[in-house]
Amino acid sequence: MVLGNVSSKEKTVTKPLYHQIREKYQLGPAYHMTHIQNLRAILTSGELLSYNQMRGKTYLNLANEDVQSGRAAITIDVTQKPLHDYVPLYFGFKTPMVAFNQVHNENLLFLRFSLNILSLAGVTIADGNARAKGTRFKIYQTIDDLSFLDVSAICTVKYAKDIEIKRKKQAELLVPDHLSITHLLDIICFSDNTRSQVLAMAQQFGIKTQVRVNTGWYFTPKK
Repeated sequence: MVLGNVSSKEKTVTKPLYHQIREKYQLGPAYHMTHIQNLRAILTSGELLSYNQMRGKTYLNLANEDVQSGRAAITIDVTQKPLHDYVPLYFGFKTPMVAFNQVHNENLLFLRFSLNILSLAGVTIADGNARAKGTRFKIYQTIDDLSFLDVSAICTVKYAKDIEIKRKKQAELLVPDHLSITHLLDIICFSDNTRSQVLAMAQQFGIKTQVRVNTGWYFTPKK
């Protein structure tokens, strides 16, 4: 059988979604913040669960009651699903929630996920803190949907004096119900001691995810 010439377009290999997003928006990866006490349960189940999916389970919640009450009252307009039906991840590091939890630095973990997860069914993006007034939501369909995010606000660490930049800084990637840790890229922690604990747990479950110490992801309490 004789094959015709292959066009240059057909020869082109499509870059992975996360790579396209990095090139176009300088974003990625997304991350989920949790306490080390929750890690064993996450590794056991093999997934992160939404707040509503976690009902009845024992875990350490890093958000205060006011935050959770506010999020519980929100129904996402574009999906008509409760906000608490989603696993929340942030696009930008050093968010206000990280500052609020700096007393837990030694036990605070950042589970980072490839932005390829945007292609999962039902993923929704928020252009700011999902709990904040004025935040808009969009069901992710194409890479162009990310243009409604304020990347400069997401990437800045100077937002304390500007309420709107602070809101946009906390843009969220929302995955319905559960997120498999098969999408996990790495785990960031505060110290070598914490890293050793995380590695020990990961090895017990046969998980070879990279575990990195990076204090630059944390706010250091003022002395």
